Amino acid sequence: MGMLQNALQNVLAVAVLLGGLIFVHELGHYLVAKALGVKVLSFSIGFGPRLFGFRRGETEYKISILPLGGYVKMAGEDPTAEVAPEDRGRTFLEQAPWKRLAIAAAGPAMNLVFPGVVFTLLLLAQNGDLTPGPVVGSVSPGSPAEAAGLRPGDRIRAVQAPGEGPVAIRWFGELREHVSPHPGAPLTFTVERGGALRPVTIVPATEDDSNVVEKRQRGVIGVSPAYASALAAPAPGVASPLETLDLVTSVAGRPVRHAGELAEAVEAAGCAPVAMEVRRGSGAARAPVALQGVPTCAPDGRSAVLPADPTVAAYLAAVAADGPAAAAGLRRGDLLVAVNGKPVRSFRDLNLLAREFEPGRPAALALGDGRTVRLVPGSQEVKDPFTREAQQRPVLGFLLEDRVGLDLDALVVEQVPFQRGLAEVVRVAHQQLWELVRLTAVGLGKLLTFQLSFKMVGGPLTLFSIAAEAAEQGLGTFLFQMAFISINLGLMNLLPIPVLDGGHIVTAVIEGVTRRRLSLRAREVANVVGLFLVIGLMALAIGNDLLRKFGG
Repeated sequence: MGMLQNALQNVLAVAVLLGGLIFVHELGHYLVAKALGVKVLSFSIGFGPRLFGFRRGETEYKISILPLGGYVKMAGEDPTAEVAPEDRGRTFLEQAPWKRLAIAAAGPAMNLVFPGVVFTLLLLAQNGDLTPGPVVGSVSPGSPAEAAGLRPGDRIRAVQAPGEGPVAIRWFGELREHVSPHPGAPLTFTVERGGALRPVTIVPATEDDSNVVEKRQRGVIGVSPAYASALAAPAPGVASPLETLDLVTSVAGRPVRHAGELAEAVEAAGCAPVAMEVRRGSGAARAPVALQGVPTCAPDGRSAVLPADPTVAAYLAAVAADGPAAAAGLRRGDLLVAVNGKPVRSFRDLNLLAREFEPGRPAALALGDGRTVRLVPGSQEVKDPFTREAQQRPVLGFLLEDRVGLDLDALVVEQVPFQRGLAEVVRVAHQQLWELVRLTAVGLGKLLTFQLSFKMVGGPLTLFSIAAEAAEQGLGTFLFQMAFISINLGLMNLLPIPVLDGGHIVTAVIEGVTRRRLSLRAREVANVVGLFLVIGLMALAIGNDLLRKFGG
């Protein structure tokens, strides 16, 4: 029963997504044709024989059996057909070029208007939802924020880019938005600490932010809205019952929720040994352990309890027994400090050094205990989910992050509600729409110039998969995917291929410029060529679908 229900839900999701987008597209053609006095004979969702429908006035509205598109049929679209006397002056081909251009462009235009409406509604629905506030929870070691002196608990009130005015920061996401476009540029942050405001200048580091369509960079300062967890490790050379990667839950009876509270509790001990309660082990298997006489100061006076959360340290949380890391002599709890001479201070640093690891090429790993090990990455063959081309991925055999069983939401310093007015919502929705239109246009251009593989083109099975997965994730995700596909359909239809809207637009422009109708023969040849191109594209897309589904 469950499988049948899921199947029906998936079919319904595809029907709503595909049917909705077809309706939106054809509605554009229909409304403009009607407004310009063109006779519309039928409005169909789907092709082929009619399943059901009705007639109202001079137009038949119907659902047809093949759900692979739709159409608005206007009087006189077929140049070879005889026009009824009562339809004279109201046929599509009799209209002035600008009218035919407007009718043809209205479908793709609606495919771009629709996402704007969806994004506006989704943003309005976000009002009242909680999101991390603009308070620093953790600062990445070696980051621009650490160099500038930012600390956990600092509140970012505003950011000012060179040549611009200060912009108030209401939630943490806005901090990312205003830092990301300025890699390498000095930004002035208004920081609140202890009730006092102070300006802090930070130059964001440059990070790769490339996607499958384009290469680009973004600015980062290295802060998070969440505290580091209370994972801890004893300082080197200190004999302690505390073990590396123990999760501290209390110090001297004082509850500990994160690294900040752990540091405060250890400092409050005044270098006296303390009792601790920890959870020891890996992931969900962590078990409570009571510790007595845990040293709080090292011989040099520094803290004997070090943070071990992967956001601020690089302790190995797991080592696969039969992997390259184990073969190199690495163990759980080892502190990684460098890869090929490049410093590693956190999980973030290791991610940025991903290119240092290639299958079969040795990498030198420096450890906190003074050892240097030679790790030879293994290799795992993976297939690109779109092109199905084989790729070799390096296998290291260790992980820095093991947060299973941790309440990550409780680590967020502050939660604040989204609150945007209608004018701001419309502005942000327009920005989101423009960025997706831009990325889609760039991707389409790279496909047509063979800079991207045509194996990335998807067909009905891909659409089915996207709709089904989006439906499972909720209405918001489903509507977003629907809007994204609508943008793709709108831009695809603008391609200057006869039988597509772009072909009609080009024809109208040519006739408007030359002030002369294309010959019947030219139209027939263009339509045949366009039809073959569209059929070829559909065949390619369906072939790619079958390769993804059943290919090796």
